[in-house]
Amino acid sequence: MSRADAVVLDVEGTLGSLAFVRDVLFPYSRERVATYLERDTTDVQDVLRATAALAGKPTATRAELVVVINGWIDQDVKAPPLKALQGMIWADGYASGALTAHVFDDVPTALRTWRADGLGVHLFSSGSVQAQHDWLRHTELGDLRPLVDRLFDAQGMGAKTDPAAYQRISREIGVAADRILFASDRPVELATARAAGWHTLGVHRPGNPPTDFGAHAWVTDFSSVRPQPVGRPT
Repeated sequence: MSRADAVVLDVEGTLGSLAFVRDVLFPYSRERVATYLERDTTDVQDVLRATAALAGKPTATRAELVVVINGWIDQDVKAPPLKALQGMIWADGYASGALTAHVFDDVPTALRTWRADGLGVHLFSSGSVQAQHDWLRHTELGDLRPLVDRLFDAQGMGAKTDPAAYQRISREIGVAADRILFASDRPVELATARAAGWHTLGVHRPGNPPTDFGAHAWVTDFSSVRPQPVGRPT
């Protein structure tokens, strides 16, 4: 296993199942988009403005923007205003107890082990920072938020297919690129991270589609993943 001082993890299909996102989170948010966007709050107004701008419809009505957002959900578009809105809707669901996040059984032990070994542990997801925070706080296996240091999203860092996003994260956590291990179920993200100088690890979970990880090492769980911190004896 690579030597590293920090582990950065994808969320969907890596920490938790794709089915939870597809069959629970997405339908939950889609059913509530129209009602949620009726709220007269600054956050909602920001989402509406950003959606109109991104869709190229500056004069669109609220109802028309609901159609745009639901279309993005159906197509799994990684649009920042959609991700922000979903994070808000899911936060309410977690707070009410209507939602409980899925994580694979090996995840809590892996997070604790890496932190005990002195590694920084971070997440990088297309989902908003708020969505990541709530996912970790409300899992079936308890509150895992204290086991993760920093949360990064595409809105703040850039697209997960842009090497510059990984370079920004490296600067944010203060760890050199060649001392970071990135784990994801998506080969395109692994290739991008490697282009930024990171070590990479594919993750193939139950329910994930057949995946060719190519030159990337890969695992089915984190039980054997024990990066050796740089500077420590092997």
